[in-house]
Amino acid sequence: MIRNSLRGRLLTASALVLTAFVAITAYALDQAFRNSLLQAEKEKLQGLVYALLGSAAPREDGELSIALDAVPDPRLRQPLSGLDAALFDERGHAVWSSAAFLDLPQPTLADVGQWQFERLSNPDVFSLSFGLRWIDLARDPRRYSIVVLETTQGYREQMATFRRTLWGWLGGTAMALTAMLLFLQRWSLAPLLRLGRELQEIEAGNQDEIAGRYPDELRPLTHDLNAMIVNERNQQLRYRNALGDLAHTLKTPLAVLSGMTQERGLNPVQREQLQEQVTRMQRIVDHQLRRAAAAGTRTLSKPLRVRPLIEKIAGALTKVYADKNPRFDLQITPNLKLRADQGDLYELIGNLLDNAAKYGNGRVRVSSRVEDKHCSFVVEDDGPGFPENPELLLERGMRADDQTPGQGIGLAAVAELIKAYEGHLELGRSALLGGGKVTATLPLR
Repeated sequence: MIRNSLRGRLLTASALVLTAFVAITAYALDQAFRNSLLQAEKEKLQGLVYALLGSAAPREDGELSIALDAVPDPRLRQPLSGLDAALFDERGHAVWSSAAFLDLPQPTLADVGQWQFERLSNPDVFSLSFGLRWIDLARDPRRYSIVVLETTQGYREQMATFRRTLWGWLGGTAMALTAMLLFLQRWSLAPLLRLGRELQEIEAGNQDEIAGRYPDELRPLTHDLNAMIVNERNQQLRYRNALGDLAHTLKTPLAVLSGMTQERGLNPVQREQLQEQVTRMQRIVDHQLRRAAAAGTRTLSKPLRVRPLIEKIAGALTKVYADKNPRFDLQITPNLKLRADQGDLYELIGNLLDNAAKYGNGRVRVSSRVEDKHCSFVVEDDGPGFPENPELLLERGMRADDQTPGQGIGLAAVAELIKAYEGHLELGRSALLGGGKVTATLPLR
């Protein structure tokens, strides 16, 4: 369904693009804010390390130490404050620490002059260490590492607050963009919907051409459609007029020739030959007039409901063949529609039903089926059925029963109409009623 709908395609593409935009934007902003927080945390701890180094002084034994009273942040003097610091010698022994640092595992120590910033998982803290070399008055250089730990609780709270705010704004933005995209799609597709309605009005016969104003991209299409509609109508009109003129032109010569066949002095053999040729010419004229009357496949025509038309024909034939008391069993879907000329359908179905009523013994069954974009009408009767080589009956003048009045043109006319609509006709025997069976198949458009 989506592949056959422009609106479905646009909605699907817009949804995918919008989802990707929101996801990428959310990830980028989240990473940017996270990196910013980590950088701020590192810079804060670096400032604390510099302050601690400023407070450091050698003890009597020469080891470097920091007096608790001189620490720059009072949280270093409080247990469980979330901020701890320690000073390690080159052997990794703590020579000084804040209130609760000894309860924590030893972090990674940095080399001299290097900073080591990391996040530990157990406990969940940020760790910053700095390596230094202390040279006292005895010129006995010693190596130390100062380490500062701070809980990540503040970092996690800021990230949670930022993510709630971020998704709130992105959700609102996504809804606003969705509403805007729906409006833009409806506005952009409006000319196509309007063009579709105009074509439906043309099919229904309510207007002759596409008259609305359309965007520049659609104007060539509407211009070509109007040209095609006008050209088709003019071509059909010229074709009918030409054949009509030809028939009227030949009417008088044929009448003269027909009158000559009644001349008394005419040789019987010549009279028969002349009558035969005159009859042949009349059939040719009738054939061309019938082709001219057939509308055939039309690009834009109103679809017709078939069942009411068949019911009307069956009712008329019931009166015509009242002596046979014909009974029509109509197995036609009420909603079945065909895009064809009404006169053509009357002639096509009328000929089939007329033959079934005429040559059958009273029972006529009409059914339909739709499959593979084609509609088939099946007309069956309980008569004697078709003779061998039934396809010969599709030629004009060929009849299966010489006892029943007729001209032998009904099936031929049906075959010509079916051909005009690019369908096909099959003759066979009815397995249900035992008589003739005619299947007329027309394409659905």
